[in-house]
Amino acid sequence: MKEERALELIAASLATLDDNERFTQDDVILENVILLGVESPLDSIEFVGFVTDLEERISVEADKDLYLVVNEIEQFNINELNLTAATLAKHIIKLVDES
Repeated sequence: MKEERALELIAASLATLDDNERFTQDDVILENVILLGVESPLDSIEFVGFVTDLEERISVEADKDLYLVVNEIEQFNINELNLTAATLAKHIIKLVDES
C-alpha cells in the first residue's frame, strides 16, 4: 500500500464523522492533521468511531482482518499525545505490508 492510498482511507473515515464540516478534503490530505491529541477536533468517542471505520476499510483493502493499536504505532510518542495523519498512514502501510 502507498502513502497516498493510506491517506485516502483516513480521509474517507474522517468524512463519515464530518457532519459539522470540521474536515475538508484539503485538510485531510495534509499530513499534519492531528487525529489524536489536544489540537484534534475529534473527541474520544469520535476517535473510537474513526478508528473502527478505518480498521474496516483497511481490512477490506488488505482482504484480511487488521486492527489498529495506538501503542504499536512506532512514531507515536505517548508523552506527546499528537497522532498525525502522516504518522497513522505510515503505520497503516507497515501493518498492511506485514500482513
